[in-house]
Amino acid sequence: MLRSRKPMMTKSFGAAAVIAVLALAPACTDLTEVPSSSITPENFYQNETQAIGGLASVYAQLRASGASSNYYETSEISTDEMVVPVRGQNWYDNGQWLDIHQQTFTPTTTGTGGLINPAWNDLFTGVARANVVLNAMGNVTFASKATVVAELRTLRAFYYYMLMDMFGGVPIVTDVEIKARPQDTRDSVFRFIESELIAARPDLPATWPAAMNGRMTQGAVDAILASMYLNAQVFTGTVSATGLAPGAARWQDAITEADKIINSGNYSLETDASTGCTPTPGCGWRKNFTADNYSSTEIIMTLKFAAVAGLGNNYLMTLLGYNQYTPSPWNGFATLAETYHAFDTTDIRRQIFLTGQGVNLATGQPVKLLDGTTPLVFSDTIGANITNGSTGEGAGIRMTKWPYDPNHVGVDAGNDYGYFRLAEIFLIRAEAMNELGDPGGAATLINTTTRARAFPTAAKPIPTTIPQAAMRDTILKERLFELIGEGKRRTDLIRRGTYTQSYCCAPDFGYKFPNGPGPIGAYKILMPIPQTQLETNPLLKQNPGY
Repeated sequence: MLRSRKPMMTKSFGAAAVIAVLALAPACTDLTEVPSSSITPENFYQNETQAIGGLASVYAQLRASGASSNYYETSEISTDEMVVPVRGQNWYDNGQWLDIHQQTFTPTTTGTGGLINPAWNDLFTGVARANVVLNAMGNVTFASKATVVAELRTLRAFYYYMLMDMFGGVPIVTDVEIKARPQDTRDSVFRFIESELIAARPDLPATWPAAMNGRMTQGAVDAILASMYLNAQVFTGTVSATGLAPGAARWQDAITEADKIINSGNYSLETDASTGCTPTPGCGWRKNFTADNYSSTEIIMTLKFAAVAGLGNNYLMTLLGYNQYTPSPWNGFATLAETYHAFDTTDIRRQIFLTGQGVNLATGQPVKLLDGTTPLVFSDTIGANITNGSTGEGAGIRMTKWPYDPNHVGVDAGNDYGYFRLAEIFLIRAEAMNELGDPGGAATLINTTTRARAFPTAAKPIPTTIPQAAMRDTILKERLFELIGEGKRRTDLIRRGTYTQSYCCAPDFGYKFPNGPGPIGAYKILMPIPQTQLETNPLLKQNPGY
C-alpha cells in the first residue's frame, strides 16, 4: 500500500532551460573554479526559439503550483474542504497532513517541513526562473520579444501573488544575484504585483491560437488583478499576533477588472447547450475539468498538464480507492461530511463527489477493498478520530473535480487546471457589488450565471431582497459550491474572517476537531516562514504570532 504523497513531477525543457536551472543552484557557485564553458544565460539566448525555450521553463514551474501541489494542498487541507485522515498504517506521514488540517503548524512542525516549506521553494523557483530569462532578454532581439517579456513579468507576478497569499511579506527579487534579501512588506509585494501586471498587459494578446493554449493573456492579467482587489483589505492589511488590521477596500477596482473580462467577448460559461453534451445535466459544467478542458470557453488562465509521464495531473491518485484505477491510487484525501451535505441534492455541482459503491473508473464495474472480498463503499464518516489510524479504506466522500482521463499514462492525466474561470469572475463581481451596497444586483448576477447553470431543470434563485450581511454568507457558500477543490477556499475564509474559527466540530468528521469550539490563533491567516528559510536568509523575519 502506498502511503506517501505523489512523486515529484519533472520535465526536460531543452538546453535553454537546463542552463536556467543550473544558474539557480547556489550550491554550485564555487567561484574559484575555471569554467568549462563560456555559455551563460546572458549570452545563450540568440533568437526567438531559444527565448521561447527559456520561457517554457517558467511556465513549466506552474505545474508545481497546480492541483496536487504543495501550495494547493496547503490551501485545501487547512480548510473545511479536504482532510487526510490516518488510515491504519497509511497517510500519517509524520503527522504533516493533520498538522495542516488542524492548523497546528509552526515554523518547525512536520506540516511546514512537508508542505509549507516546499511551497515556498516551488514558488521562488518560479520567480528565479523568470528572473534568469528576463535578465537575458536584454541581449537578444526578435519580433515577439515584447510579448515574451510581458509573459515572463506576468508569470513572475503570479508566483508572487501566491507567495503573498501564503506568507505575506517576502523578498522582492528582480535580478539573478545570489545573496540574502531583505523582506518587503506585504503591501509592497501587493503594489509590485499590481504594477508588473499593469505594465505587462498592453504587450499581451487578448487570445492565443489553440496551439498556444495556456500562455498568458490580457484576460489572465485582469483575473489576477480582480482577485487581488477582491482581497485587497487582507493583502494590504497588517497582521499581528491578534489578527488582521484591514487595509483599504478596492471593490470598484475588482468590478472594473471583472468587467474587462466579462465584456471582452472572449469567454463564455460552458453549459449543456453550448457543449451539446447529453444526456446528463451538468456535463457542460464538467467540461471545465475533463481531459479535453483545453477547449473550454470558460477558462481564462490555465495551468497545463499532459497525459505524458512526468507531465500529468495526478490529482485523482490522491483520493481514489486502491482498486479504482491502474496503477493503484493512494486512497488518501477526502471531503468533510459537513461540506458535502451543504450542497443541495439537485445541484449539478454535487456530481463531483463519489459516494456509495466504488467502481473501476475505466470499466464502471464495482470494486472491492484490498481484502478482495469486501465491497468498496464510500461513506461520509471518518470514524471516532481522524488521527488514530482506525479509518477504513472507504471512509470519507471523495471529490473528483478533475475526472478520469481515459488516455492517462500511469499516474499522469491530461486534465488542465483552470486557475481562473469566468464563473469565478461573475462571483467576484457579485461580491464587490454587495460590498458597495447592491445585494439585490449581486443576487441577480449570480442567479443568471452560476446558479442558472447549477439548477438547469428547477431554478433555485437567491432572493433579491436579501440584506447585505446575509448576502455575504450566501456568496461565500456559492463560492464553495462553484469553486470547491480549486484552491480558493483558504483565501475566501480569510477574507470573510472565518479561517481560524472552529465552526464545526462534529465528533466523527469535524474541522480542526481536537481544538473544540472557538478560535485558533488569528495570526494563522499567514503561514509561518519556515525555520529552514530563516536559517538560510538571516534578513528574513518571522511572521507575527509564531
